[in-house]
Amino acid sequence: MSGRHFSPMLLALLAVLILPASSTAVIHPATVLDGPASDILDVDGTAMAPDGTGGIVYRKVVGGVTHVFAAQFVNGRWGGLVQVDTGNPYGASQPTIAAGAGGRLLVVWVQPRNVSSKGITEYELAGASLQPGATTFGEQATIDPNVTEPYTGDVSAVAPSLAMAPDGAAYVVYRVVSDDCGAGDENNIVENPRCRPGSTDKVVQVRVARFSYLRWSSLGAINRASQIAMRSPTPANAPSIGIDLTGNGVLAWQEPGSDGVARIWVRRLFGLVPGNVLEASPETLGGRPVSSDADSPAVAVSPYGEARIAFRIQGAPGSAVLASELFLNSIASSLGLKASQLTGAAPIPGAAQAGLESPSAAIDSRGGFRLAWTQSGTARELAGTEGTLGTALVAGPAAGRAVTTIDPVGGGTTAWPATAGGLPTVAVRQDFAQGAFQLAQLVGSVPGPVGGLSLGGSGQGDALLGWTQGSAGQVEVVGAFVQAPPAPFNVVTPSGWVRGRRASLSWEASPDAVAGVTYSVYVDGRARLEGLTGLAARLSPAGLGDGTHRVQVLATDVSGQQTMSPERALKVDANPPLVTLRLVDRRRGVHISIRDLASGVKASAIRISFGDGQRARGRDNVSHVYSWAGVYSITAQVRDKVGNHAIVHLRVRVR
Repeated sequence: MSGRHFSPMLLALLAVLILPASSTAVIHPATVLDGPASDILDVDGTAMAPDGTGGIVYRKVVGGVTHVFAAQFVNGRWGGLVQVDTGNPYGASQPTIAAGAGGRLLVVWVQPRNVSSKGITEYELAGASLQPGATTFGEQATIDPNVTEPYTGDVSAVAPSLAMAPDGAAYVVYRVVSDDCGAGDENNIVENPRCRPGSTDKVVQVRVARFSYLRWSSLGAINRASQIAMRSPTPANAPSIGIDLTGNGVLAWQEPGSDGVARIWVRRLFGLVPGNVLEASPETLGGRPVSSDADSPAVAVSPYGEARIAFRIQGAPGSAVLASELFLNSIASSLGLKASQLTGAAPIPGAAQAGLESPSAAIDSRGGFRLAWTQSGTARELAGTEGTLGTALVAGPAAGRAVTTIDPVGGGTTAWPATAGGLPTVAVRQDFAQGAFQLAQLVGSVPGPVGGLSLGGSGQGDALLGWTQGSAGQVEVVGAFVQAPPAPFNVVTPSGWVRGRRASLSWEASPDAVAGVTYSVYVDGRARLEGLTGLAARLSPAGLGDGTHRVQVLATDVSGQQTMSPERALKVDANPPLVTLRLVDRRRGVHISIRDLASGVKASAIRISFGDGQRARGRDNVSHVYSWAGVYSITAQVRDKVGNHAIVHLRVRVR
């Protein structure tokens, strides 16, 4: 197998396809970003902002030292590779990444900073950002100068996790072991009386720092009782954090309750001020105590602060949860009266058996959410709305954890490690509204195991994927892009009637317009303007008659995916009022009528000269009788309510 190579591609593009003909969403082929090479270690995270920009962070060895690199994704394309930790000569570990609007990227990692008098290497948490328009990361900053376990120098538990708002505000949550409970002492002495003898517990602080205006500010330890021993840190019990549009966060973590059972706890973050601690996992179910640990918290936060918290409760004899089971709890929008109230934990249908992997969660601005997980070698997903849990669907055979993101118009994207034809792949399922979906298998350019699979969702249906693939000595960094059609958007037309030459409209940018979206304007079902890149247009009065026209805008992205806006009415008054004349009073007089079937006549602007020295004004219906027979020239000045005006000359012969 080591001799076989294949180009970056979808190994089985649309391996399953159940899709309406009108939808053309795209799962793009995989792209090799770095390698294959022997110095690539692992992909550590992927992030995507609502505007479709984002990136991948990974580690590779340069000159015998492990450094952090990022691949930026902007304008629908992968950019060049950039070293993040340029000021770090000693090596880095545990990087993580977040993305904001305009190409912003923020990366945080752990690196050595000193050697103590006891010969123990001390570590710090550091970070650097790439700002909009920049091609390199700025100078790295120290976030926390000491994240080292004092007896062993162990930093494996730090596991930082980032969440970033579009404007660049961000939080990082991480763990610091302040006491290993004797594990690192040669005499195995339990230093802290809170440590349980014979257990693997450790005294752990869950710390948070906030990034704003290129500066870091520490919130310190935010867990309930940082002096009490917690379960030994693992990836499965790492904290999780999310952030909303205003820059406020929601944090979930594992910590033992008063009964010693590990629970999941939640806290809002208002800038630098932590909110109240809320218990997300249940202490009892059906009147029976839950005596088994909860772990694997996954937080998803909507743009307006609504949150879903998914977690796992391990099954154990004597507990109300006999077989491992996934649960979901919710917290209302930060703008409402219930901003600090949980709705209550509910079991996730179809997620109750051995072999449950950690869940992945996503939420949209309307409260719709998606969950994905792997159980017993099968990837599963579930979609729901506020107060309603859907039915779990089998996505496909899985060789690892499933991750997901959401499309606010319905569906989303789920990915997981898999195999196809005996080769390791990344399976990607893109779900659409009304139950349609497409499934593809993605691979790099060399065969080999898939590692570090991560997904960053825009929240608008698009997603970035990153992973490593290949065997020892031939490892590559692979990226992929799932592109949803342009999101629904609205058109704005003038209220009321407008003159023909002022017939204009504007529209919203499609929120997931990753790159190259163009717009076409349709009037009464016919294309009038095409290939527009702006968000407004003025229509030529040619061909726009009086009346109410149906206007729509069609958005088309670079992949040919299209979304049509809802219809809007455009009321056009293209012509001045119509003046009609008829003879009256046995042809000795005239009656003049002025009408405008669009915006209406502006009566105050009417001026009529009957040609015999007599005049009339301010009336749209007027009669006049001549004193003498003859031929007269009548002049009428008229105007409608949008400003169309005319001077009409009429000749009349009277008896």
